[in-house]
Amino acid sequence: MENPWIDTTSEIYNGEKIIVATADLKYIKKLLNSKTYPPVDKVDDDANEETKKAAKEKYKLRLNVYPQHFVGDIDNAEIIILSLNPGYSTEYYDAYKNSTNKNGTNYEQIIKENLEMKQPFFHAFELANESDLGYWGNKMKCWVEDYDEKDNKTIIESLKKITENIALAEFFPYHSISYNDMYDKLGKGTSPNSNRKIKDYLPTQKFLFRKIKKRIDDKNDKVIIILTRSFAKWYEAIPELKNYENCFEVNNPNKPSLKPKNILKVTRVSVESEINTLLNELNKEVQTQEQ
Repeated sequence: MENPWIDTTSEIYNGEKIIVATADLKYIKKLLNSKTYPPVDKVDDDANEETKKAAKEKYKLRLNVYPQHFVGDIDNAEIIILSLNPGYSTEYYDAYKNSTNKNGTNYEQIIKENLEMKQPFFHAFELANESDLGYWGNKMKCWVEDYDEKDNKTIIESLKKITENIALAEFFPYHSISYNDMYDKLGKGTSPNSNRKIKDYLPTQKFLFRKIKKRIDDKNDKVIIILTRSFAKWYEAIPELKNYENCFEVNNPNKPSLKPKNILKVTRVSVESEINTLLNELNKEVQTQEQ
């Protein structure tokens, strides 16, 4: 299957800028025109305007920023972390707009090139700084040896080296403050038992799921999969994960922690020692590069 992220559409739609994979575009537009979009949590009639506005904004897709379906080299990473969907905040948007790397490349271009698989690397720390490690920096800092004795600048440098062999994949590629289940299957497919049209995953989702399935089906590929969010959604999308030897789960998907002691096999058996062994090897590589 050809990479759908090579072709994206950027346009003004319903008065707002949207950036969407062209293969997903008709399904996303149908969603945006739906009377039930955006989904809204029920609030009391006497709630203040700020509360009502927050309820409307909570699940709205933030299509004005480039999607982040996967981060890093999804084809070759030794570890793939599976999450739900990329988050959104005003702080993220400000950093996204104003950030460029040492080569003068802006963050949107970095994301684009990663999705096109031209120059894939774990770019989640490009917006991190000495005062804010960002979501994944805070989640992954525990993988840095003696992280609690190091400043954020040192942690970021170490994480960038450790994650050369790590990738991140999101179940749904588009940003939102919070995720809503109505986004699970926005595409259309055909029932395998009839010609009846059924709800299905977006083309971009199908592409990613096939990528991961191909890796776990390869008997010579020992990629480690760590599920951090929405286990049931991932198991439905890729049923083979449940019986995959190197598939692990965090112990609390509502507040995922990547500390080795909190990572379990699908059978809920601790794999702390195995994860620690792998992290020790990655940290040794960092130390060797620093010498």
